Amino acid sequence: MSLQPTIPLAAVADSNPPLSLNSERDPGFRFPTLGVEFTDMSRKRAVTLKDLAAQLDLGITTVSDILLRGKTNYRAETVERVKAAAAKIGYRPNALAQGIRRGKTQTIGLVVTFNILDPFFAELVNRLEERFEQAGFMVILSISENNPQKDRKALDFLESRRVDGLVIGPVYVTPAAPDPSAIYTARAPVVMFLAPGDSPNDTVNLAGEHRALGRRVARHFLDHGHTRIGYHMCHPDPNKVAGDQAYRGFYETLHEHGLYNEDWVWIEQRSLAEVSYARMKRELAARNRSDLPTAFFCHNDHCAIGALAAIREAGYLVPKDFSLISVDNITASAFCDPPLTTLDLKPAEIADQTFDLLMARLRDPRRPVQRRYVQPEFVERASVRTLR
Repeated sequence: MSLQPTIPLAAVADSNPPLSLNSERDPGFRFPTLGVEFTDMSRKRAVTLKDLAAQLDLGITTVSDILLRGKTNYRAETVERVKAAAAKIGYRPNALAQGIRRGKTQTIGLVVTFNILDPFFAELVNRLEERFEQAGFMVILSISENNPQKDRKALDFLESRRVDGLVIGPVYVTPAAPDPSAIYTARAPVVMFLAPGDSPNDTVNLAGEHRALGRRVARHFLDHGHTRIGYHMCHPDPNKVAGDQAYRGFYETLHEHGLYNEDWVWIEQRSLAEVSYARMKRELAARNRSDLPTAFFCHNDHCAIGALAAIREAGYLVPKDFSLISVDNITASAFCDPPLTTLDLKPAEIADQTFDLLMARLRDPRRPVQRRYVQPEFVERASVRTLR
């Protein structure tokens, strides 16, 4: 966001000749068509309605009606004169002050606790911004990578801006934030997405038990004849794998069949395709083909896309040599070569449900807390080979 400098008004007699801004000695400049002069005091303070009204020799109510309320029950030349003067000097209404007086600022605070470079969250945030903009709200965005202290600072800032509502997510229970509700609290109405189900706020989550998602992936590999199956994760929180329910379901299913191999669980602490690519490239170069899995469950599509590039660069093919299943179903996953089999977590639907909950909360702040759920979908494409 850039701040535009403003030029406050100063009383100068109309009898003075026009002044040039190019002269270092000129204390001000004249708008010949308006008969109004201004002094360059942009470093001192911003122009106010009172300043503008005084220089135009109009009442402050008149100027306020025209500029802030859009009233047109004034002479056309008066309306034009006020608007032209305001435009010339770069007058900007104090939206925060107006919002405080009205009790609403038409702004929404959005705190995303994950790397916005992750396409899943990029799609989700874009959808949220689109929906709020259509409803007449501006979105103020804060981004962190699972840093509760930074998120708390962001919430304090957003509340100081008197936002009408807050959207926060994803919200994890971690050693750094064992009780997220103690951190993610605010005066304004709050809706959380991908958050603990016992939150005191409205929440939007994935439907069903998350372990079932991991079990679904493991069974799909097993049904296609794979017995050497690895797990590839890229996530900024090293503790995430231990608490990830999809991973737990995946692990339990393989363990039940005697197929779990901890040596094939590869974890990187940055959720970037290039990080996944580097890890996969390193493992392919360091291991014999017989010491590698035939299939990988990738933590998200971003991770799978990086792995796919490394596999191809090493001279292998998907799914001929390695099969991949990922999570998210971002737009790019359908256009990979081959298209990725993935769990569709429906980011646009999560955004829509989140938007609906906050709008309902703004209309009725006392309504009971609501939980909404989005049903994931298994999308089978062409990245898994049948071995038997």
